[in-house]
Amino acid sequence: MNFKTMFGIGLVSLGAAFAQDGYESTSPSLSEQQLQQQEEQASASSDLTAPVPFVAPEIPKDSKRTPFNAILHGKSYNRNSNMAAANNTDLLLKYPNLFANRKFFYIEPTNKLGIVSLGSFFTAFDISKAPHADDEQLGRLTLGYAVPGFGIYVRAGLGRDRVNNEGNSSTRVEGDEVQPGVKSRTYGGDDWAAAIAKGFLGMNVAADVDWLTTKTETHADPDNGTETEDRYDSLTVNLSLTNAPTAKNFTWTLGARFVSFNNETEEDGDVKNAGYPPSYWDITPYIRTGLSVLENENARVLIGAAAIVSYRNYDDPVDQYAITAVVQPSMLGEVFIGENKNFMFYGEVGYDWVAFRYLKNNDSDYSKMMDKMDEVNASIGFRYQYKDFLAVELGLGEKLFTGVGNFFTEDGTFIDFSAMVRF
Repeated sequence: MNFKTMFGIGLVSLGAAFAQDGYESTSPSLSEQQLQQQEEQASASSDLTAPVPFVAPEIPKDSKRTPFNAILHGKSYNRNSNMAAANNTDLLLKYPNLFANRKFFYIEPTNKLGIVSLGSFFTAFDISKAPHADDEQLGRLTLGYAVPGFGIYVRAGLGRDRVNNEGNSSTRVEGDEVQPGVKSRTYGGDDWAAAIAKGFLGMNVAADVDWLTTKTETHADPDNGTETEDRYDSLTVNLSLTNAPTAKNFTWTLGARFVSFNNETEEDGDVKNAGYPPSYWDITPYIRTGLSVLENENARVLIGAAAIVSYRNYDDPVDQYAITAVVQPSMLGEVFIGENKNFMFYGEVGYDWVAFRYLKNNDSDYSKMMDKMDEVNASIGFRYQYKDFLAVELGLGEKLFTGVGNFFTEDGTFIDFSAMVRF
């Protein structure tokens, strides 16, 4: 049994243990405002497994619990991560405790994502693509459990191919010529991940880890030939803390990300430098904020910003490092249409400003300093809700200032369509 298998079994066992001890909700599906009130109360509770009584909230005009934030959106909403905006499905997967008492089915064919939440247990299907590898995608399965104030999930995606050809070197398998020997590889990355989130003192803290490996092993001659292994290995760890559960007009998130990327070739047990892209490790602290600057019962405008600092150190075959500071300003506006507020339009705009970047190569005594305001990302979206159980969203976006007449051909163009059924 290899280490990754033991790692996955341990994560699933941990989730099962929490599931047996946790509180299983049998109450009917609550409104979004009720859910937010329960999350706030659970954050200050010392007993996470105890039922939290519902108390009708008093909603001040400048509070985060406005009618706008009583909506759960899909991926087309808040693409610039404005922290004062309403929750979307990406945020729930980052803070799994937000799944507590939510009962819904969500489908998004454009991003190949599906989620089912039963109020405590939830699952998601999505895809991933290994960085710096081939274009093959990997289906992933997420299993999680949440109670008010606490949530956890594990995720896995596997794909393998093993070919044994000890005879004819001209044999072809799926279009690839296979030399005599044994060849095995992963498809789209061998992906294991887990996340945990907990509320305390009116805040949310979350941690997640993702371990993705893509490799090709070749035994040219099983008896006395060369054994080679080409391997990409990426480990990503995220930590974050936010005041969102109890924020009023100003919301913030503090966080940090650590990435370790290895690109190596091994021949008969000896590790050799794989060349490009070089291996590196990266640590990136950041702060994200959001503020409501204009708001009434039918419309509001939010201003957001993020400050990100990154230090990246490259390993062999180059002795190099880079320091980067990025500022991400953004604006988001949304408006209800009609007396029943079943229609909503929303739009946002933002860009990355590389305020400072310094690159130093110690091997060649080469250095580079730059700053750049990147292309503007703009998007609009439309949401229709039928009664209190069905909602559909459509979003369209494009990078501005990239050319005239090519609005639907640039890489920055996206079209999102999603639907959600609440119970």
